[in-house]
Amino acid sequence: MSYPLVKYVLMGAVRDKLIVTLLVLLLLGCSLSFFLGSAAVIEKDRFALVFAAGGLRLAGVLGLVLFVVFFVRRSFDGKDVEFILSRPISRTAFIYSYAAAFSLIALILSLAIGLCVFASGPHLFGSGQVLWVASIVVENIIMVNTALFFAMYMSSATSAAMSTLAFYVLARMMGQLLGIVDSSLVVDTGPMAMAVQFVSVVTPRLDLMGQTSWLIYGLGEGVGIGFVVVQGILFSMLVTLAALLDLMKRQF
Repeated sequence: MSYPLVKYVLMGAVRDKLIVTLLVLLLLGCSLSFFLGSAAVIEKDRFALVFAAGGLRLAGVLGLVLFVVFFVRRSFDGKDVEFILSRPISRTAFIYSYAAAFSLIALILSLAIGLCVFASGPHLFGSGQVLWVASIVVENIIMVNTALFFAMYMSSATSAAMSTLAFYVLARMMGQLLGIVDSSLVVDTGPMAMAVQFVSVVTPRLDLMGQTSWLIYGLGEGVGIGFVVVQGILFSMLVTLAALLDLMKRQF
């Protein structure tokens, strides 16, 4: 890993005012949750907490994906990648430095989201909120590394962003798709069922992360911190390796 290259990406995020923009967006989302929560008839604090968690989660993923995709594509279009690789930096160091920098940005934003959620309901803070924030950290790290892969693989920034967001929707819906396949209401799914089960093996279960019930009712049975961390590590390694293989095949 090249630490000057990590610093270069972080400086790019500061230059693009990504951190400031997302922090302002988080403050607006948190303020909106307080406003809507005040209009609720009962359980105002819980309504504000749930609204802030769901809205800020989606806003964070969208902002990170767009930044990563357009930053990488701009680096290719501006010949920055060719200049960097002309220096004594290997392609492996290039990919993992970019991945580390993007993951660090995702970590900072996720902690900021966790702080906003905590501010929405400090008296409801518990182990459920800790697991929720940890799962959001892992989810955002998975998404920035996935965005890095699509941005490396596709020459169009729009196509890469759309593909990454489509992947996010698929990962969030995987539980529902598997439930349809396993449902007794479906008589014969055939090849489609096999395809869904195969895709579920290589797709992270983001539907099991960031569960709203953790914020209100605390921890339950099933998903734990071990599952969240292991899934994040394995899938991040997979997509960064795929991005590295794509870069290795390129001719500059």
